[in-house]
Amino acid sequence: MKWMAALPLAALPAVAAEAGLGDYRPVFAPARTEDGRALVVIRRFLLAGKPHVLTVEIPDFRTRIRPEEWISWERSADVAASYAALLDALSGPPHPVENAGLTHARAAAEGFFLTVDMCPSSKPFEARFFAALAARAARDGRAMPVAISISGYWALDHAAEFASLIERQRLGQLDISWVNHSYAHRYVRGVPDRENFLLLPHTDFEQEVLRTEQLLIARGLTPSVFFRFPGLVSDARLMAALRRLGLVPLGADAWLAKLQKPKPGSIVLVHGNGNEPFGIHEARRYLADATRRWLPLTEALAG
Repeated sequence: MKWMAALPLAALPAVAAEAGLGDYRPVFAPARTEDGRALVVIRRFLLAGKPHVLTVEIPDFRTRIRPEEWISWERSADVAASYAALLDALSGPPHPVENAGLTHARAAAEGFFLTVDMCPSSKPFEARFFAALAARAARDGRAMPVAISISGYWALDHAAEFASLIERQRLGQLDISWVNHSYAHRYVRGVPDRENFLLLPHTDFEQEVLRTEQLLIARGLTPSVFFRFPGLVSDARLMAALRRLGLVPLGADAWLAKLQKPKPGSIVLVHGNGNEPFGIHEARRYLADATRRWLPLTEALAG
């Protein structure tokens, strides 16, 4: 990573306006679908002038955007109890400065979870790596599960590359979980981690989260329940704020560029933004092993 200067924040309103997205608000409320399935609503907003919600399915923790008229608000908080308990477990103490939250599958898993971070970068992204993921999908006969951690500034600065990832999802090559990686992803070289990234002064954490979600929704994508802290750096205050926003903190126990070895159930971390070629080299080596199963990230929450 490197120092990233503050960039203008005017781009998001333009993107949101094009999509007719507005009045974006966090909530945490139980609800049900028309056929009675349990949901937790974590956002309410207007899309093309009509009320919509971002919901978390219970018990599989997948997200979906629905017109608000498609749900019924549930009076009993029991509907949301399992999700609230999960958030409490993953955002509670202890609060290490680095790599708090979900770092490994919560239950035994016969596979691995690939996560790819897209921090702001001036370098071209790892196009050949994503092509290799598509090739793996063709070989397996199913979309390759991958969680892509998107920072807002990377998406805005690499519009064509971002569009190519969306297209691979549309073509059924990649089964992408869109992970929130903050909007600006600020970093100052030489500042200790405990004071850096989202812990830098004058950081509006809620807006760092919500602006990235709006950018994804404006592009026709659905944000997942996961948030990856830049640098994997957080503290108790940020964890509490993330809990109030209804999101799961995502760490990793196999950061390949740091020579951490994946085990069954590992959450594997590489950078797809051009900043960590060694990690990409290692990931391609693991991908070449046809015996390794790669799983959707939401399955790491089962327990």
